[in-house]
Amino acid sequence: MTGLTSRCARFVTASLLASATPSALATSIFPVPSDIVYLAGFEGDPIDPAFPIVGGEYVLPAIPIGDQLQWLIDELAVGETTSLAEVEARFSSAFDPGSIRDFINNVLRTEFPNARITDLISVTPLRATAVIDGDSGPATSGFLQFGVQYTGSNLITLLQVSNFGGSVQFPVDQSLTLPEAADKFMTFHPENGLFIGYIDLAGRCQPIEVRDPDTARGLGSIFKTWVLGAVAEDIADGVVGRLDPVSLVAEERAAGGQINAEPLGTLFDVQDMGTLMMGISDNTATDHLHELAGRVRVGEIVQQYGIADPDELLPFLNISEQFHVFTRFDLPTAQSYVGGTEAFQQTFLTTMLEPEGPSFPVSFPFFHAALLTTGTWRATATDICRTMAGLRTTAENFGAFEFVDLAMSSQVAQPNIRNAWDRAWYKGGSLVSSATGNHVLTHAWLLENEGDFPPFVVVALANNSSGGIDPFEIQSVTSRMIELLAELQPWD
Repeated sequence: MTGLTSRCARFVTASLLASATPSALATSIFPVPSDIVYLAGFEGDPIDPAFPIVGGEYVLPAIPIGDQLQWLIDELAVGETTSLAEVEARFSSAFDPGSIRDFINNVLRTEFPNARITDLISVTPLRATAVIDGDSGPATSGFLQFGVQYTGSNLITLLQVSNFGGSVQFPVDQSLTLPEAADKFMTFHPENGLFIGYIDLAGRCQPIEVRDPDTARGLGSIFKTWVLGAVAEDIADGVVGRLDPVSLVAEERAAGGQINAEPLGTLFDVQDMGTLMMGISDNTATDHLHELAGRVRVGEIVQQYGIADPDELLPFLNISEQFHVFTRFDLPTAQSYVGGTEAFQQTFLTTMLEPEGPSFPVSFPFFHAALLTTGTWRATATDICRTMAGLRTTAENFGAFEFVDLAMSSQVAQPNIRNAWDRAWYKGGSLVSSATGNHVLTHAWLLENEGDFPPFVVVALANNSSGGIDPFEIQSVTSRMIELLAELQPWD
């Protein structure tokens, strides 16, 4: 393994290694609703899985990242030998070709012979994450992270494989009931909020287990769901085409955008921008779509989806503008914006934030960690369920629902989720201080099986104004919540 670059070095993520033991089936965790007839409304709605499973193995989409990832999986077949020429033709110049060749031949194929993808966590045009297993490898599976360039020859830019023990749940969480899991989530931080429920046929969010679901919390990138909804509405109205080109421009590049590495002028179609925004939470893709739909249109979606207090979100800032609030001004000035009336905020936006321009590439003279939970996009856990319901009822006109479905299905965040559901949507977010860690860490899933239940929604909003949120303890308990929902037996 000597000589490998950090991008391809094999490492073990200890936090992911939790022993998996069978959990007790949850046959009933909430009463059968009296209006059970509404189930028929979902039975007639066929679901095409975003990534079909054939013979126990995921079929990758016929896009460049799917083709490159399939090449890697095929190279791990017993009897194959990966040549230096193959590596040079497929990997970016940031890698040492000889080290990559040896890594594939001597490590990956040895540990995962005849590898196959057993769990597909995310696929976007730039990044994919999967669980792989082989015929006679070690007891652990492989947690594979993979990336390619969007342009040119779509060269591979990321290859990491770590050991994965089969579950992200800590042993202590594997026997929790749903109420116990909900209670435990709330013990992590007093500023947390939780909604576990389902969407009825009328599009209403019905609770199963909720904890402080109606207090506004910092959201991080969950706010991007409203941008997605605004673009979807424009597609449904025929204003924008799902496959229309969007040019990468300097004015809309944002800090933290992975597509910033692509050449200016690169053409992304609207679907790819949406998938990148949701699947890898790309900030630059977000600001391009925010500009495409327009601030007013996004604000209309916030109102349309029934957010309890729209003023928490309006005027609806893009990524760069929000970053400017806590990085470009001294704290009193930033606080004046956060605490100002909507009219004051609109004036501040026009005169102070917009003139700052894009947040990439710029220096940040300030960083006000105190504003990460209170000075950014905020809504309640119930609001996020309403948003999922709004997206779920997107019109099919001109492929608008397909746009939403592909984008929201591109990422499920954790192993052992996609395998259990015909439709699995996800958006999460985080806001982090380099000194104090996560101040905001949020997760939101919509989970649905054809002809079985209505869509379930799990929204877990973790906020801590002091920082220090542990992503792994939250990952463990939310995984248990979703496992329990998947184990429910259909209502008779």
